[in-house]
Amino acid sequence: MTMTKQLFLPLAFLFITGLAAYSQDQPSQQQQQQQPQEKAQREVTKNHIRSGFYIKFGASIPMGDFAIQKVFNHPYQGMIDPITFNRASTGGALDLGYLIYIGPAFAGKHLRAGIDATFLTASFNPGDQPLPPGTSNSKKLEYWYYFVGQKFGPLITINPVDYLMIDLSYKINATAAWYNSRWGKNLAMNEVSLGLRYKIILFSFQYNWGKVTYTHNQDDNPKFVLDNTTFRILVGFKF
Repeated sequence: MTMTKQLFLPLAFLFITGLAAYSQDQPSQQQQQQQPQEKAQREVTKNHIRSGFYIKFGASIPMGDFAIQKVFNHPYQGMIDPITFNRASTGGALDLGYLIYIGPAFAGKHLRAGIDATFLTASFNPGDQPLPPGTSNSKKLEYWYYFVGQKFGPLITINPVDYLMIDLSYKINATAAWYNSRWGKNLAMNEVSLGLRYKIILFSFQYNWGKVTYTHNQDDNPKFVLDNTTFRILVGFKF
């Protein structure tokens, strides 16, 4: 009996001591409830607004006077020479650029400011020049409007939830243009843009306005100022 008692007491002591140590190592019920909340809070406050490259492509829809035929009566050798710029129709557009964020996100990491830098923007709009049957495709392409340039401006991105982004920007657009053997340019066109992104997929809505001055290569040739207002609906990817 004495031997059994001597063995039982140390075993009981070890069991109680081990149980107490195990209980201390395990988080309490309150701590277990707090851990998922803390993890969720860290996810909410994580900065998802990051710089990156983007590509956009889609439709370029002419607006205003750009969708109307313009005729300029140019005096030439005592006569009137009508110069016609035909009505533009819906074409295509491509943007390649980079979102550059400056400084940290603020407002609970829901807002971040930066620069929207479009290193290459290109677009075209077919003209509705009436041509005789059998006209070659290369001749038809001469009556299309072509544009290429760059756009830069301030950007604010809103991250309301998860990876959803809302991009608001205003950009100055330096543009070179070509139509029917006439070159054009405007170094200060304007664009306002609304972009919606989720992870890498994006949608963009752009309103571009300004006027392009067209002429032949020689400086002494007449100049014609034509409206170049468009609304663009683009889709793409941001990496």
